[in-house]
Amino acid sequence: MGFIDTFGTFGTVEGDKNFLPVFYNVIQAVGENCPNLREDVMLVQYLLYWTYQPLPQIYKPKGEMTIEGICGGITKNWILKFQLDVRSGGNSIQCDKRVDRIRDKNGMVGNLSGTYYTLAYLNLYVAETNPEAYARMPQVVPLENPLNIPPPSSDIVVPALPQMIPAVGGL
Repeated sequence: MGFIDTFGTFGTVEGDKNFLPVFYNVIQAVGENCPNLREDVMLVQYLLYWTYQPLPQIYKPKGEMTIEGICGGITKNWILKFQLDVRSGGNSIQCDKRVDRIRDKNGMVGNLSGTYYTLAYLNLYVAETNPEAYARMPQVVPLENPLNIPPPSSDIVVPALPQMIPAVGGL
């Protein structure tokens, strides 16, 4: 479930345009080969919707974004479009159709990739371009109490391997 994360800041100095004292985070990753928990997907869909809503149609991703909590092709394509748009602006971000949980809350940079989290940019863009929609998030998307948040998982869904049935003599 998405949650309001108050245990870190985006940006380094209060007053900096990239400073967010609180931001919205997910429990598990959303997108390609991810757990895609319904409320986490809704959080990402909401942020994507309000990132592109004020823009002319020519700049919007293809397909109609609905905030229903199902991570299908449209949601994954919107995630990739957002990542490509952020990267084209000269920013460091992975273009992998995934929105991972923010773990390094003060630096907002992933340990493995060395790039900024997609969710950090989503938070920043919506907070800057549409502060009313950003403030309305808890009324639209179910958010969980941060004290009850489970520890992060590996966020990778591995398809189950078929069970091998051992050969039994005489059958």
